[in-house]
Amino acid sequence: MKNIFLHILICSFVITSFHCGITQPVRTIPKEETRLTASFGGPIIPLGDVAVPVPYLNAGGQYGASDDLTLFGNFHITSLLFKDIGIDGGAASRLLKENGIYPEVTVHGRLLFFWDFIRSGSSRLFPSATVNASYAVGRASLIYFGADNLYQVHKPEYFLAPFIGYRFPLSEMMTMQLESKWLAANKNTRHGIFEGVTSISGIGNISFYLGMEMVLQ
Repeated sequence: MKNIFLHILICSFVITSFHCGITQPVRTIPKEETRLTASFGGPIIPLGDVAVPVPYLNAGGQYGASDDLTLFGNFHITSLLFKDIGIDGGAASRLLKENGIYPEVTVHGRLLFFWDFIRSGSSRLFPSATVNASYAVGRASLIYFGADNLYQVHKPEYFLAPFIGYRFPLSEMMTMQLESKWLAANKNTRHGIFEGVTSISGIGNISFYLGMEMVLQ
């Protein structure tokens, strides 16, 4: 059982690390504001008679370069278990403000870097672009949806991951996010360990994430 679980976890880690966790930021943050962030979760995997999300953990931060531009970066903590250093960084820009029936639209550009520093010394680079739309719900909550678009450089391949989520305040300084993604929504996964567990009609893998943000200033 231990070896089977490890095999499943490794395969799930590969899929999850491509898309690196929850969508952050959903909207750009105010100028000169700094936030700490964390993301936990991943695709659903079989474990005995139950199905559980992969425990993939990221931690990072955001900085408001302007009201319309936010810089961000993350360290992939779980990847260290597999002797990989994983980091990502990029920027999010507000294209449109919410106005009536029209949502706020935010675009993200990101680079993910993974380095196998123990076994082979090889490195991998993944450029990614995300577009999301969001609506305010009440005073401080958001419902949002969009898609990640990731390109694998070392073995050229494109991965699509649509998502939907909900962001809500826990206090004046902290917020929580719940999100689901359809990882590799353009890939056939009818064969292998995910068959019948996390795919939709044999395509992609469903994942669930929990995210946190804390304002520092």
